[in-house]
Amino acid sequence: MSSTDLTLDQRDISFAISEWLQLGKLNNSEKYAEFDQDTLEMMVKEGIRFAIEVVFPTRAESDRKGCRMEEGRVKVSECLHKPFQKAYELGWASISDSPEYGGMGAPATIGLIVSEAINGANLGLGMFFGLTSGAAKLIETYGSDMLKEKYIAKMFQGQYTGTMCLSEPHAGSDVGAGITSAESQGDGVYKIKGTKCWISSGDNDLGENVIHAVLARVKGAPDGTKGLSLFVVPYFRVNDDGSLGDWNDVTVASIENKMGIHSSPTAVLNFGENDDCLGWILGSEGQGISAMFQMMNTARIFTGLIGLSLGGAAYENAKTYAHERVQGTNISKTRDLNAQRVSIIEHPAVRLNLINMKSRVEAMRALLYYTALQFDLERIAETEKEKENRQNMIDLLTPMCKGWCTEVGLEVVQAGLQVMGGVGYTKDFPLEQLYRDARISTIYEGTTDIQALDLIGRKILRNDGALFQQLMGHYSELINEHRDHQEMGQLINIFEGYCESLYETSMSTQEILKERGMESIALYATPFLMFISSVTAGWLLLQQAVIASEQLSRIRSKEGLEDLDDSALPVENENTIFYSNKMKTARYFLVAVIPQYHALLEGGKKQNFDALEITF
Repeated sequence: MSSTDLTLDQRDISFAISEWLQLGKLNNSEKYAEFDQDTLEMMVKEGIRFAIEVVFPTRAESDRKGCRMEEGRVKVSECLHKPFQKAYELGWASISDSPEYGGMGAPATIGLIVSEAINGANLGLGMFFGLTSGAAKLIETYGSDMLKEKYIAKMFQGQYTGTMCLSEPHAGSDVGAGITSAESQGDGVYKIKGTKCWISSGDNDLGENVIHAVLARVKGAPDGTKGLSLFVVPYFRVNDDGSLGDWNDVTVASIENKMGIHSSPTAVLNFGENDDCLGWILGSEGQGISAMFQMMNTARIFTGLIGLSLGGAAYENAKTYAHERVQGTNISKTRDLNAQRVSIIEHPAVRLNLINMKSRVEAMRALLYYTALQFDLERIAETEKEKENRQNMIDLLTPMCKGWCTEVGLEVVQAGLQVMGGVGYTKDFPLEQLYRDARISTIYEGTTDIQALDLIGRKILRNDGALFQQLMGHYSELINEHRDHQEMGQLINIFEGYCESLYETSMSTQEILKERGMESIALYATPFLMFISSVTAGWLLLQQAVIASEQLSRIRSKEGLEDLDDSALPVENENTIFYSNKMKTARYFLVAVIPQYHALLEGGKKQNFDALEITF
């Protein structure tokens, strides 16, 4: 495999779904009865193969050619058309969508895994799939029967694509400041007027229609987010018989000339320039922001997945290159003029970079997969209490997935550039594009700082810290169960120390809030997000390490390898190497990575508030 190809750690993915999360157990429910373990693993394998063989060949070409405006519409790179159509024909683009409207109906966790592969292959194409599915699900949840009949099946089949339209030129993250207006025409139909910007996949020629989910304020509604309503606004109106009707007065004003993700157009859209743009309401008036949160939260998970997809691709590229690139001698033989030149993977600094990358990638994968599983478990919950607990975990983990995984993914890509040296900075290798594409992920769908405020203000401090206590309870279960584990006991003790630090930080946060107000809490919200997210990922990696330890013990016993240390395990046995590596990855993450994020809190612990008082 070349360092310019796409590869994924399929062994780690298989371990996660079969040995750790045991997704096959979902088929005990009526909803997922058709998806046993073998079926799920086959779907993942084939989905990854599709990403590698069909989608990946478009990544560089679609980046170089980008998108263009032609006669008021967006044209995407020609190489995207066949993979786009094929993804819908084979079901990969609508894998977790409702079978009632043509989707596969697979678990959300499987959909996320396939999306990991597709995003790693070509993020721009994957964005079309994710946004279309999200907009269609809004209609499925909040739309009238007429809207469902007109739009959902065609969106799940790729005939129509979808977007979400929140931001306006004067109101980016402050969604409540939006002034796009809606005027009732009766029967749930409104005239829409305004401008939306930063609209990902805002227009294209992949499908025959673009369906916009638009936030607007009905005339007379109050200011702020409470006055917003949500509307379906198609580029072309759709007749009752399903055929395309007249243009709906939606104008593509421009597309952005941006740093990365050139294969996906980011558009400025004008609605109702001719006073003839119609929108159909989703839900009821004033319900817009709560309805849109359904799509926003899904989009935040999808954005967090960018960190994993591109970080994972960067790690695999850098690792392969480190094996291929021969330079220098082993550091212990630098004075030996006759010493053989070695691959750079033998150099300690390169190995440190690679284990930093590997441990972070596996941590992101654990956090995102576990979060996706909560969606599945919430859907099949048999009691309201269980349903509530699963939703609580989703609420708490979503800003971690979005905020932490995007930042960490960017760190991983940057480390990959360092491993590859000068060639990584050229367009001959994928890393420079991966870095450009990954950079936006920390910004859109709510910046890292906004995710941190959401985590602290809406999740940690809410209901006297009930969600935080629920998470701490999960940590405690692992600690109590495995405190005396022969191999993992020491790591469990280290993890317990992080938990104590989290608890102390939480208590001091309550005191600071009383003494100095929310401004002082907000100051260190992002460092707190980075720390608690890394601890949560460490909790999940510890679960995996315990399983790996037990599996390795079985193999040692079965094959008479009890007396061999890990470095002497036979390399031809892939399972022994995998389980041994899994334990090393978890140990390194707990011992060396989490402290890096912990250190970000030092200013807050010492109650340094100079940033609030300095004159800039």
